[in-house]
Amino acid sequence: MKRILCTVLILALLLCGCAHNGGEKKQTNIGNEISAVWLTYSELSMKSQSGGNEESFTAKISNMLDQCDKLGINTVFAHVRAFCDSLYPSEIFPWSENLTGTQGVGVDYDPLEILIKEAHRREMTLHAWINPFRVSFDNDADSLSGDNPAKKLLDEKSDRIVKINGGIYLCPAATENHSLIIDGVREIVNNYDVDGIHIDDYFYPSTDEAVDKEYFDVYKAQGGELTLDKWRLNMISSFVSEMYTAVKSENSDCIFSISPAGNIENNYEQEYADVRLWCSQRGYCDWIIPQLYYGFENELLPFDKACKQWSTLDTIGEVRMIYGIAAYKVNDGDSEFDAGSGIIESKPPVQPAVCSTPKRG
Repeated sequence: MKRILCTVLILALLLCGCAHNGGEKKQTNIGNEISAVWLTYSELSMKSQSGGNEESFTAKISNMLDQCDKLGINTVFAHVRAFCDSLYPSEIFPWSENLTGTQGVGVDYDPLEILIKEAHRREMTLHAWINPFRVSFDNDADSLSGDNPAKKLLDEKSDRIVKINGGIYLCPAATENHSLIIDGVREIVNNYDVDGIHIDDYFYPSTDEAVDKEYFDVYKAQGGELTLDKWRLNMISSFVSEMYTAVKSENSDCIFSISPAGNIENNYEQEYADVRLWCSQRGYCDWIIPQLYYGFENELLPFDKACKQWSTLDTIGEVRMIYGIAAYKVNDGDSEFDAGSGIIESKPPVQPAVCSTPKRG
């Protein structure tokens, strides 16, 4: 998982892309180019202005998107739910602390509505990006607002909440958590004219057996025969499938995309993300965007080798594959990524897709 926050940039040749439609926004079509940017919660933050107002937030977003427009960006992934919170008025999740500095304290404008309006005004599509199971990067439950569903679970000492590796997470094995997260997705798709829902690689926070021991013990007591690893893979795939179905049931044109770890085996051994299944069967995702943050000289997994591994997955002609390149590494100590001469500005000798992405929030 990419824990360091920065702008995410994608320059992609997709098997599906965007085309102008009616002067308002773009619809996906086969064979066109997509250039996309991830706007993380840190970049959308208004804490320095104590939340600001509609005018100041609009001015900030307009400046960002104007710069994106100059770079040819036509797709925006906006980080609207990063920590069991929301960058929009929600009946399920509290206001993000990244707006005012205090979780649960809101603003008198709708940041997501402004993001959509400003993106569509520039003929860009807007995808709402969420981190499904993450609650906090630290164990300080006092920083969570009283109306945060995770805070209520913590107060109840529920098995649905996990403190591990210095952070707090919703347990990925709890189907009640699946419903909570998916209800939040339905809320977004129902209330906003988003072009897509996007999740990245925050699935299991740890391989530790303690993460979901109570749920696995119940499964085994009821006669379950799968190993812990296989059972976890099934739990995450079930969650992903349910989210896909929820998105499509509300808006069949809404794109559901996933950005898993770039190392295929790490998805299985660390995240319990069955990316081979998601690419080879219908009903899991529309786009898959592996985070291929490697140079050609990477000793463990060179970029071209990683691309070839992903390109061999059977995508049944339904799942669109986008290869992510580490734009965040430009001028960051790796000579392969130096501006003006690095691989970001060179077309990798790999097909079918090329894209440029940075570290994820």
